[in-house]
Amino acid sequence: MAPLNETRCTDDPKHRIAKIFNALAETYDTLRFVQVCARRLVERAALFPGAQVLDVATGTGLAALAAAQYVGQTGMVLGVDLSYDMLERGRKKVAAAGLTQVEFLAGDAERLNLRDRSFDVVLCASSLFFVPDILAALREWQRVLKPGGQVGFSGFGTTFRQPMLMLWEARLKKYGVPPPKRSPVLRLADPETCRRFLHEAGFVHIAVQSEQIGYYLQTLEECWEEAWASLDRLTVLSLAPDQREQFKAEHLAEVEALATEKGIWVDVPVNFAQGWKSST
Repeated sequence: MAPLNETRCTDDPKHRIAKIFNALAETYDTLRFVQVCARRLVERAALFPGAQVLDVATGTGLAALAAAQYVGQTGMVLGVDLSYDMLERGRKKVAAAGLTQVEFLAGDAERLNLRDRSFDVVLCASSLFFVPDILAALREWQRVLKPGGQVGFSGFGTTFRQPMLMLWEARLKKYGVPPPKRSPVLRLADPETCRRFLHEAGFVHIAVQSEQIGYYLQTLEECWEEAWASLDRLTVLSLAPDQREQFKAEHLAEVEALATEKGIWVDVPVNFAQGWKSST
């Protein structure tokens, strides 16, 4: 497999993305929607023993480790990410699991230092929307795919984690915290947008399927832990510690009103998109 140089990205947007995910690395694996999304993407990819798989924006390697179970010892999975702290956690998980067919390297989704036609499958679980130039990334992934190879990625639907996110942001506003800049998370919320990107990148036999992978949380503390493990935490850190505690109490009081007999619903609609590189 072609090597990839571990050089730090110097361009501003990507440096900011790396910094954000370095900060989230410690808690990232506790996010249930991230875990489920990665597992479902791998299940849908129909991997086979001996396959060469590239997992772009691998994070802590959730999809990469899942893919390793399908490709077996004769296959190989390479996980690439901008965040060194995420990658380090992935490496520790691989070592603990005793997997020899998984490697992690730092790299840029839009400019991979990898040979043409090196992989059977390229995956990207719930991360492509963070890439500044989605079309450039997909074209780059097509370049490294073998003829007939498959790409698969996922994006969240419009109601992702609502109404809890709306309550969170409204509460922040009452504390004088400016609303966060427009989140990129919904850039792939429309299935037609996913199809258009794949078509413009030159993929064929395109398929996009929407699936609800939401779940119930049983306690308010679970709700807080999930919010605190996510990007939401970064918006609250500007508050003084005593304000954070007050914010937590007020936010959870609002969330409690959403509870049903089954628990507190976390809405996670996902678009799973697949495309194939022409075999000619």
